[in-house]
Amino acid sequence: MNKIIYPISTSSFRTIREKGWFYVDKTDFIYRMATEGQYYFLSRPRRFGKSLLVSAMEAYFLGKKDLFEGLKISELEKDWIEYAVLHLDLSAGDMSSAEGLIARLEFDLHNWEEKYGSNDAETTLATRFQGIIRRAAQQTGKGVVVLIDEYDNPLFSTIENKTENEEIRNLLKGIYSILKAESDNIRFCFLTGITRFSKMSVFSGLNNLNDITLTPGYSGICGITACELQDACKDGVATVADKNNISIHTALDQLKEMYDGYHFGDINLDIFNPYSLMHVFTEGQIKAYWFVSGTSQFLWKRIVSHADRRLLTRMLYPILSDTDLGATEDDGLSLSGLLFQTGYLTIKSYIPEISSYRLGIPNSEVREGILKGLLPLASRQDSEAANDDLYQLRTYASQGEVDNMISYLKSFLAGISYRLTKKEPEIYYENNLFLIFSLIGIDTQVEMNSSNGRMDIMMRSGNYLYIIELKRDGSADEALRQINEKDYARQFAKEQMKDTDLKIISIGINFSSEKRNIEAWKYEILQASAIK
Repeated sequence: MNKIIYPISTSSFRTIREKGWFYVDKTDFIYRMATEGQYYFLSRPRRFGKSLLVSAMEAYFLGKKDLFEGLKISELEKDWIEYAVLHLDLSAGDMSSAEGLIARLEFDLHNWEEKYGSNDAETTLATRFQGIIRRAAQQTGKGVVVLIDEYDNPLFSTIENKTENEEIRNLLKGIYSILKAESDNIRFCFLTGITRFSKMSVFSGLNNLNDITLTPGYSGICGITACELQDACKDGVATVADKNNISIHTALDQLKEMYDGYHFGDINLDIFNPYSLMHVFTEGQIKAYWFVSGTSQFLWKRIVSHADRRLLTRMLYPILSDTDLGATEDDGLSLSGLLFQTGYLTIKSYIPEISSYRLGIPNSEVREGILKGLLPLASRQDSEAANDDLYQLRTYASQGEVDNMISYLKSFLAGISYRLTKKEPEIYYENNLFLIFSLIGIDTQVEMNSSNGRMDIMMRSGNYLYIIELKRDGSADEALRQINEKDYARQFAKEQMKDTDLKIISIGINFSSEKRNIEAWKYEILQASAIK
């Protein structure tokens, strides 16, 4: 039996098929798009299979029938017509400046002009592109296919340089404006990107794109579904099970926990991260692959800046309308919306009463990556020291050892910068406690509603449920008294009656602005009889 090769280093459909490498068949989507429409737009997170999809489209429209033997489209397509294909990959080359983008466009335009001719009257990038489309259509007698992959990469690459970013916007706007103008000469047009970032301004005039990003029927066009994992990927799953000495069932459960959980339009269709799966099938180790492959620094900076004045839970578990999900930078894209579009958040459920979606972190790989990335907000320790303290903190929390738990919290909070404690300090402390407890795997909620108000923090570890109230420059007694007066524990009485081993601990914590840390704490272990 030949060894299965999982494509990690290439997105070339031709290479994968000619070499007989692993491929999850998505060609029925290509056929449907080709026969039902003309202009399409798709947004998916980075390394989610967009480039492979575009490459397969290119092969299809070039009439490469042999490459599709045995795939779904081979039973659907009968004609296999060859078209002129203009494939522009904006993920290739240096996109950190307008000069880099121009070099990329010049390279492709020159190659196309060698094939379809040029005209001295076409003096701009846009007019040259327009001339190529017209001549290609005339010479072939058929419409031209235009495929533009990662349209927003030049925008992301220059997001912190306003001058370069604006110049790139104008360059792209000129190129994209041609697409609608030449609709009579275009057979099919498909654009992909990570987000709908600045879509309105860059695509000015191109209002005939069919955005299938959240169309339920196209939810599985990229990524790997649960059915595909069990059927098409069964050999890869067996490899994981064998290398980790676990059962197939356990391997599936662990893969689901680590890489599943994405939803695009159809909230009932779970999508696995394909990049991570290809790596784990190759290496056999279940660990972070997609997240550690690169997170945009400007995204981290935005999260950090928002964390100064907003609760992390509201950023990472927001409720957004359909309009919010599809918002652009130009019409008020929120940080949570950007995190959704870039793959760090996903749809968890739909709330029909308000026509909105509840979002959340898709899986353990992303959750651990986000929390570790934000760890510098909570501590200036090096990673080795931080990991040791986190382990000890988890142990104490699971055993109900409050004094030791708070002592370790103090060691983390000792690194808080003065600038951050001067700005919205209550929010900053709540964010840090949420971050620290979440990082060690404790179910944590902040500003949780009760019948009499909002408790600052609720968390559960093992048989212990903690209700925490925070005060700044007050007293631990005052904080603990508020928990009792507002009867925060009452809503957990039924849970404690069902689980007799559950112990509820109320903790009042006072922070000192002068010391910039926990100054005092006081706690009580509540008896079930006291909260019935």
